Amino acid sequence: MGFFYIFILNHLNTKRIVIGIFICLLFANCNKKTENITPKRDSYIISFEDKKLQNYYDSIDKKSKIKPPPPPHKGFYAEHQLIIDKNNNLFFYQNKYFINFCSFGQEYDTLPHFKDLHPKDFIKIPQKSLNDFLTENILSKEKNRQILIIASQKYTIKNSAFLKFLKNNKTPTSLIRRTTQEEDTVLYYKNNEKYYF
Repeated sequence: MGFFYIFILNHLNTKRIVIGIFICLLFANCNKKTENITPKRDSYIISFEDKKLQNYYDSIDKKSKIKPPPPPHKGFYAEHQLIIDKNNNLFFYQNKYFINFCSFGQEYDTLPHFKDLHPKDFIKIPQKSLNDFLTENILSKEKNRQILIIASQKYTIKNSAFLKFLKNNKTPTSLIRRTTQEEDTVLYYKNNEKYYF
């Protein structure tokens, strides 16, 4: 009879151990870190993003008793420009660096200045090298010169290299706008290899 009691106790202990292991495994699976999956962005709509940014600045104005700094001026040019043409090709050109001490009259300056651009000024960037190219040419300069203007011939940007760059953007200031008429004209001659005058 004693043997029977020992057998039952051992059998019950085994069941308890097995049940305990199953419970531990169950809790171990529940304790896995959940990955924060952000949806992959497949486009950037310039007008939508501008409106979203403006709504953000308007909401700060209403909530705050202290007046926040104004949103960055949506200028046409800076020292560095990245151009995305209608075929999703990437081009880069630079302007001469200048220090603008006062912004008097800029709020009324709604037309871009003629920059006398030429097709030779536009450097075509390979899609895979965009991040490295911009890091090398912009982030290596002083902090106040690390401004990038991004211009697109389309209102909706679907260039995957650009969207990846935008997600990991390290430039302190970047503004996105439509291309100017001069940039469109130069791009036409750059892509069609005709004589530009």
